[in-house]
Amino acid sequence: MAGPNWRAIVSCLTIRPGCVARGTALSCIGLLAVIALMPVSVAVADCMRDQAGSVMCGAGQCERDQHGDVFCAPVGGGAVRDRYGNVQCGVGQCVRDSYGKVYCSVVPGGGAATDGYGKVKCYRGCAPATGERCEPGR
Repeated sequence: MAGPNWRAIVSCLTIRPGCVARGTALSCIGLLAVIALMPVSVAVADCMRDQAGSVMCGAGQCERDQHGDVFCAPVGGGAVRDRYGNVQCGVGQCVRDSYGKVYCSVVPGGGAATDGYGKVKCYRGCAPATGERCEPGR
């Protein structure tokens, strides 16, 4: 089965808002409704090379520790090295605060950032990252 004709769809959306895309029964408004209902995934797998040059991958973000070994977070999670070079992982995105402690969003795929004072702010709350949440890259 052929995929959607993106050229016709883009042309329809940008040039003639009331058109019908290449003989289909979907109007552009109907097409927009279908696109809006498509599921969005937070999964972002990651791959990187370890100290031996082998490519290692994980379900979430990956990071190398102080020895060059690759550790990865679970799906939607973040992985960041702490001030000692150990990889710490969390449920959502992770960042270090001004003291080097790693905090992560409590929501898979949730964002995290430091404010102007070095304090970590997270989507729906923060939790400390742990090494136990990490798994070796494969």
